[in-house]
Amino acid sequence: MNNSPLFLYRFFTIYFIYIVSIGIVFPRGSVGTQLIGSLFLIFTFFHFFKLIKPIKLFNVVLFFVFYLTILVAFSSDIYYSLSNLAATYIWVLILPISFLSINSISKYKKLLNSIAFIAILYILNIILSTSLGIIGKSYSREIFEVGNVFTEGLNSMAYILVASPLLIHLNPKYKKWIIGISIIIFILVFVQLKRISIIAILVGIMIHLVYSKNRSNIFFGLIFSLLLIFVAYPVFESTLNKQLAARERRLTTQNLEEEGRYQETFIVIDEIIYQPNPFVFFFGKEIFNSPGNYANGRFGRRQIHNDYNVILHGSGLIGLLLFVFWPVPLFLFYKKIKRIAKYEFKDKKLFDYISVTFVIFLIIGYVLSISGGITAILFNSIRVAIMGASLRILYEHYLIFKRNKTKKEIV
Repeated sequence: MNNSPLFLYRFFTIYFIYIVSIGIVFPRGSVGTQLIGSLFLIFTFFHFFKLIKPIKLFNVVLFFVFYLTILVAFSSDIYYSLSNLAATYIWVLILPISFLSINSISKYKKLLNSIAFIAILYILNIILSTSLGIIGKSYSREIFEVGNVFTEGLNSMAYILVASPLLIHLNPKYKKWIIGISIIIFILVFVQLKRISIIAILVGIMIHLVYSKNRSNIFFGLIFSLLLIFVAYPVFESTLNKQLAARERRLTTQNLEEEGRYQETFIVIDEIIYQPNPFVFFFGKEIFNSPGNYANGRFGRRQIHNDYNVILHGSGLIGLLLFVFWPVPLFLFYKKIKRIAKYEFKDKKLFDYISVTFVIFLIIGYVLSISGGITAILFNSIRVAIMGASLRILYEHYLIFKRNKTKKEIV
């Protein structure tokens, strides 16, 4: 029996609960966290090898992580590099697992709903963290706590929000609930003022409005949501003003992290591209081990944040090209099958929502990489799980068309 779909349905909820519990139930860096992290990796590898087939579609992304694995041997802190590589392996392998196991609309719906469920968990996490005073990294401490779910949570919510039209179409009975929760999530993301997450949401909305055949439904849904937000504005106005004041102070303060975020791109380009060592130019140095190993150590233990800089610094020009181009075969495959697959969709709106969601997830992944998070499992796994499953649904309908055409030719 193939239980890989069940693995995916449970993965996101379990992993969300796990990251919430770090530092509360499981001390950071403890044996418990290492054991649980290892179990996630083992289960992911298990389902990957159980399903693995010679599909060229994933050659680039699999070669990418294999290439990074080789480079780990040259790290000055192999254990630290390996721990970050393991996180990257998990979300990369979720991509083929999703494609190979989510082969029907019913499974696709269950996967999407299981991912969307973490939006409810995200709201509950904020309520509990604030009421219990669970302090973690946050842009919103003046108004509420987010516990351990910071960037992973914000970027995950960005993906879920731009997938809400597809969610509504698949779950029409719960349309009002989905809209209501989406509005709450948008407000929670917006008041935290993490710019890259907000930009990703806006990019997703723009793609919906420009690319979708259902743009009128999306437009009116957006207008309705904005009106509700406007009506609710007095409720969170003071909260937003506090946050704007707090973020303004941070944005105008020349602290080390802000200076580093601006400067790291120029530093990494100078250290990897504009230097005489061809090995470093092509293969980089210290993969996933940047703290203290760039800018002559002047930033201390601060790691490189931007994913493009992380990969360029750690794996050179070859690694950067692989990282940028691994989604390209997926997009080319999508372009090849979507026109033919459309003919076999009885529900043309569903076809459109799946197609547009795939494109949005592909593009905003590039956007979110500017802020960083290549070793973040949750939101990267959401991205590739939906992309892989969307491609498989389109491919199944493509095959149906081909089979029907062959039957007609025989007759």
